[in-house]
Order: sequence, then structure tokens, then C-alpha cells
Amino acid sequence: MALNSHSIASSWLAALATASHSGDGEAFSALFLPDGWLRDLLSLSWSIHSLEGRENIKGYLSATLTIAHITNLKIDETEHLRPASSFIPQLRAIDVELGFTFECRNGYGRGHARLLPDKDGSFRALTALFMLSDLRGHKELDVLHLRDDAVLPDGRDSQKDFADYVAEVETNPHVLIVGGAQTGLQVAARFKAMQIPALVIEQHPRVGDVWRKRYPTLSLHTIKRQHTLLYQPFPSNWPEFTPRDKLADWLEHYASIQDLVVWTNSELQPHPTYDPISGTWDVTVLRNGMPMRLRPAHIILATGTLGKPNIPSFPGQDAFLGQTLHSESYPGGAGFVGKHVVVVGAGNSSIDICQDLVYNGAQSVTMIQRSATCVSARSVANSHIRARYPDEWPVDIADFKAAAWPLGLQKKLAIATQDARWAAEKELFDKLRKGGLRLTQGPDGEGLYILVLERLGGYWQDKGGADMIADGRIVIANGVQPVRFTKSGLVLSDDSELPADVVVFATGYINIREADRELLGDDVVSRIGDVYGLDDEGELKGSYRPSGHPGVWYATGDFFFSRFHSKTLALQIKAKQLGLY
Repeated sequence: MALNSHSIASSWLAALATASHSGDGEAFSALFLPDGWLRDLLSLSWSIHSLEGRENIKGYLSATLTIAHITNLKIDETEHLRPASSFIPQLRAIDVELGFTFECRNGYGRGHARLLPDKDGSFRALTALFMLSDLRGHKELDVLHLRDDAVLPDGRDSQKDFADYVAEVETNPHVLIVGGAQTGLQVAARFKAMQIPALVIEQHPRVGDVWRKRYPTLSLHTIKRQHTLLYQPFPSNWPEFTPRDKLADWLEHYASIQDLVVWTNSELQPHPTYDPISGTWDVTVLRNGMPMRLRPAHIILATGTLGKPNIPSFPGQDAFLGQTLHSESYPGGAGFVGKHVVVVGAGNSSIDICQDLVYNGAQSVTMIQRSATCVSARSVANSHIRARYPDEWPVDIADFKAAAWPLGLQKKLAIATQDARWAAEKELFDKLRKGGLRLTQGPDGEGLYILVLERLGGYWQDKGGADMIADGRIVIANGVQPVRFTKSGLVLSDDSELPADVVVFATGYINIREADRELLGDDVVSRIGDVYGLDDEGELKGSYRPSGHPGVWYATGDFFFSRFHSKTLALQIKAKQLGLY
């Protein structure tokens, strides 16, 4: 019998409204499955939390529900958010999904829930997201600020108004965003819509250069709907996997179209100082070689989740007659025709570089795999993304529904279904094992996506590399470590020696927090907690939330995180600006 989704959703939401109105945390938590999840993004508190299980939810609500003052709960009848049934493949279960709106002490909110039948047949929440969406009197603008008319009804010149706005932001930014790639630009675009004056500084001569400087064959590994930019989708004929230079040019275009205030060829100078009395920073930015002094209230570090390149050194390296470089500065394989190349590392960058070297005619290509790698075919990984970002859904709705899946729950479901993943890609794994690659699904079997969030390394999406490994065009040296260089090669921990004209270190990056120690100073960094990776609740550490030091924030993660959580970050900074917390 078909589920009456609207009736089930309405009954659940009515019970939630009653519990909220009375401040009854026990009744509220009873509307969740015993192992259900509540995710709070600034609506029940000025914080970000994911709670698993009724007891944890009840404990959290005991300190927050009455103060939050959740009222006016209503079904959201927007297309793709109104109540409907859907299939959860990991659980092989049919749920009832619903979007809803509400008001709370902090402003206006939106929510999403997935309901499943409990043992007694009553529908209770597997997941429920409560998210602050707007502050009262300070809603996000849906039209570019100061751009409605060239000449305003009162005779004012909007072009002059905009020029004055830019001059004011350049002189007195409330926020300084360090980094002008996709993360910094999406945060800046959101802040502009929230009327938070933000100046972006980018060290390279042009916006997008951070991508232009990567290896020529680089393209994004996710489909275009997952990595589109806030407010500005790609054209309908955009390639499915965006190439390096297309992305670089689009970022430059985006900064212009979104009227973002960006200084290129500009770098934050070391050791800015914070005044706790005024709540502002004293910073110096070197712009085109000229020092510029600014006093922002907040510094947002959007310089990349990866931090600085991790470049190991080994005895004998000075005597090596060949070339060494990190994958970040790999220029493409055209210059290595006929060369013996060793690539240290076995992640995404490594396999991309190895394939590129084979295509360009390197004499030999050897990948040193120091530990087991999680591999999934790009087509398989992106089939899951396509399921979350179907063409008929607006991206903002797809993001919202994706955010309604707590990452901690996603990890549990991924661990529970690891056997199915091994079986589903057996053909791929057989090719890789034939070539000597050691495989893993992660320490707990959590799979590629969670490894991206927890480690940001030790995995790749395969798009032909497995065939090259299986037939020997890419040789795998596994379970060994480089020990020292000779004049003509690299000696490994098993005492074997690899002849090498070129050694590429695809060895990852230093954590962004440690990479910023030289910039911010020990006194500041010592107060900053961990950045990136998942905390005990399954939330991203130190990102889009207080870092531990006043006025320092980190924006990390992929396009989805900066596109969606730029709103979470903007709401916190706007609320501080207004004195709400």
C-alpha cells in the first residue's frame, strides 16, 4: 500500500510543534528513532552540532530547546521539498521526506527530515536538520547589491554608488578573505548578499592562477552540478568534468560578474595583531609591492584545505643528477619524454601524473605505494553524486538535502555496506591487484568519500589508470619507502634501487593550521583547534565555525562545503556584527 506521505509528515511535524512549544525535550527526542540523528546549524544554539541517538538528542535539547523558541513550524510545499516517499538504498527502506520552515529566537529557519517506521509502526525521524536561514531584518539579498538601475528614482547614480561601495570596502573591510579561488570567492559572494563588507586578497596576478599553475591534464573528478558556483551555474553545454583552464577562467569571470572586491598580486604579511578591546585586527597587505594597512574584524583563511606541499628530503638528494619536484609544481609530461620517472605516493595526484607520463612517452613510470589505497571508478563515485544532484533539482535544494544527511551517519552506512562496494567493483580491483596495488576501503571500511573528509589523501578515482597498472605501463612498488638517493636513482627500504631521471613527490600537504603558523604566529595558532577532518559528532573540524581564536575563521572543503556553509559562516559573522551573540 502506498504511503500517504503528506499525512505522515503533517502528523510528525504537529507533534514536533507541540514538543517545541512546551519546551519538552523528552517528547521532542521521542520523535526520533532510537538511533536517529539531529543536526543543528545555528537554530537551536549559536553552534554546529550533530547528535546521534535519543539520549544524546534529549541531553542537547535540555540546554537549548526552551531558549531556541522554535515556533510556527510549517510544511514546506516547495517542489522537491514537499512531503514525498523515497528509497534509501543503504538501508533498503522507503522513507517519508519532508522540508519544513520555522521561526526561532535567532530568526527564520528551514528544516528537513527523513521518517521511517519504528518497531511500533509509528514514523519517527532517522534524520532531522534544523538550520538558521536568515536573521530578522537582515535577509539575504536575491539581487546584486546596488545594481538594480543605472539611474535611481531619486536621481542618484548607481554606478557612482557602486564605485563608492568598492572604495569603502577597500578602505574599511569588515572581513578580510585570504585566498581568491573557489572557496574564497563563494564566501565573498555570500557575504555580499548578506551585506557584509568583504575584501578578497589573492597572491597570484590573476584570479584562477592557482588552477592555471597545476598540471595541464588536470580536470575535476566530480560532475559539474556538484562543483558549480554559488548563484552562477555553468552554461548548459559546459563539460561534465571541468578542465583546469576552464575552471580558472570561470573563477575570474565569477569574481567580475558577482561584483566581488578582489585584490590580486596581494599577500597578507606575517603576524597580524588582534585587539580584543576593539575586536579588530591590525594587518598589512602587500599589494603590488605596496604595503596597505587594514583593520578588519575578521580574517577568513580560504587558502586551500591542503595547506603547503609536504616535500620530504632524503640522504644523497644533493648528489642526485636528476630532477625532483612536488606534484603541485608538475608541469605536465611533455618535458619528460624518454625519461625514467618515479612518483612517490599513490593518491589522486599520483595516478593523474602517472597516466599523463605514460601518454606523453616517458621511458618508464613507477609509482611507489607506501600504504594501501582506496580506489573507485570515477563513473561509480559520480553515480552517487548524480543521485544527490539530479538535473531537475535546483542546486540550492540539492545542497540542502545533502546537508540533511549527517556525515557521521553517512560514515556508519558506508562501513555497513563495504562488502557491497568490494563486490560491485571487483573487475576494477582485480586489475589493480594484478599490477601489485594494495587496496583498502579505509581503516574502518568507510570508503572514498569519508576518506576525503577525514584524511584528504590515500585514495583516487580511476579513469583508466587501472588498465595501465594491469598491463605494466605503470609499475607499482608497494609496501616500501624511499630511503636515500644515489646519483642515478632512488634506493628503497627493501634495498632495491629504482633508476630515475625524475622523482615526483605526490606526498600530500601539510595541514592548513600548521601551514599558517608562519603567517599568524605561535600565539594565534596555539589557540586555534584542529582544522579539517571530522570531529566526534561527524562535523568538519574548525571550518565555518569558531576556530578557537577570536576573529579567525577557516573555510575549507570542496565546492559543496563553501557553496552551502558560506551561509552558515555569514550568519555567524553577521550576528556578531549585530551584537546578537
